[in-house]
Amino acid sequence: MRRIFNLYIVPLLFVAVGSIVALSAVDVVECGEEQMALLEVEEKPILSPYDDMFKEVGVQCDVDWVLLSAIASAESEFNPNAISSAGAVGIMQVMPAVARNLGYERDSLFNPRVCAEVAAILLHENNDMLSPSIGEAERLNFILACYNAGYSRISDARRLARYHEEDANKWSVVEEYLTLLAEPEFAEHEVVRSGAFHGSAETRAYVKRVMRRYNRFKFKVQLHSDDHI
Repeated sequence: MRRIFNLYIVPLLFVAVGSIVALSAVDVVECGEEQMALLEVEEKPILSPYDDMFKEVGVQCDVDWVLLSAIASAESEFNPNAISSAGAVGIMQVMPAVARNLGYERDSLFNPRVCAEVAAILLHENNDMLSPSIGEAERLNFILACYNAGYSRISDARRLARYHEEDANKWSVVEEYLTLLAEPEFAEHEVVRSGAFHGSAETRAYVKRVMRRYNRFKFKVQLHSDDHI
């Protein structure tokens, strides 16, 4: 399976969030109770209180945990009880109908671990379905667009780009054709399979918003990694 942009590996210098930094037996002998209390410092999360959960789900589903964190931040500001006006649920704002197709019930999405797993499965599936001709520099844009709009809509826009002899592997090209799917001339074109699409503005903004957070989060994780070398 192809891993999704896991560019930074954080050294495992500390135990999970909320755990106490380990002391050696010698330290324990030489320290009194007051000194021990001062030395019992909790390792703070890097991105959110859900860092460990996203790391575990990332390993389980072969998805970059920083990407999962960026999506949760953009979708719900890490609120596991969030419900959108469109009915999307949980920390990753998953649509219940999509979750049911994967065997998950709506109420389970309020569990942040379950919601993150569903999102990771979708991200991984979209990555696998996308053409290998899409390079790494562009690929994440397409994965996020599929997560927001659905793989079928992005495929329609890519088919239109190819029909018009433009580069279907560049998001800057494909997002323009995604916008054109709102017009009957393009929505009814012979290469289009899913009909009209009127959500392109939201999808384009979503890709930019998550990418900004992803890049910022990657930088923050890298700084944390460098501080603990």
